[in-house]
Amino acid sequence: MLIVLVELLVNGFSPLLGVTKYQVDSLKDMQTRTIRTISLLTVFVNGALLMAQGGPSPVKQQQTSGVVGVTAGQTARLNVLYPTAPAPILQILCSATLVIADDQGKILESKDVSQLIAGKSVSLDMNADTDLAGTPRTEVHGFSIAPNGCRLLTTLEIIDNATQKTLLVIGSEPTFPFRLTVGPPSLQPDSPAAHP
Repeated sequence: MLIVLVELLVNGFSPLLGVTKYQVDSLKDMQTRTIRTISLLTVFVNGALLMAQGGPSPVKQQQTSGVVGVTAGQTARLNVLYPTAPAPILQILCSATLVIADDQGKILESKDVSQLIAGKSVSLDMNADTDLAGTPRTEVHGFSIAPNGCRLLTTLEIIDNATQKTLLVIGSEPTFPFRLTVGPPSLQPDSPAAHP
């Protein structure tokens, strides 16, 4: 009886079940391969989900407005809107950098926003009376920078300081990443002629 117990402890219960040591080792190898395969699939699926959600990405995108002149008594306001998407699409929190610069590239005002929620907007003001005192007229433009996956709408408006009325609103264009265009403008995907 003692010999049978020692045999069971050394070789496991496989002799009782009619399973050879080779079959037990084969089952252990298959179990190890299965665990490795599941682990690799888990890493792959999590990475794909992160990319689909617009997770961390080294690439940024930039929207840049046209150039407009601002004089004393006016304020240039850069507006950024993070538009909503219809349900059930979940949108990530976005970060954004807003910048107003002059025609020589000198940054006049800037602002970092760390948590921009879908459906919300943020603004950056540059008052010509205080920020450009003594300058008769300055050509300015605005731009916003955000991570890929955060599609922002950017506009630049000129406001009369005395009445707070908007005098002018100009939109923006995506300027980075660069779009490769081939062929005449009428055949480009974003061309109005391409969408009758």
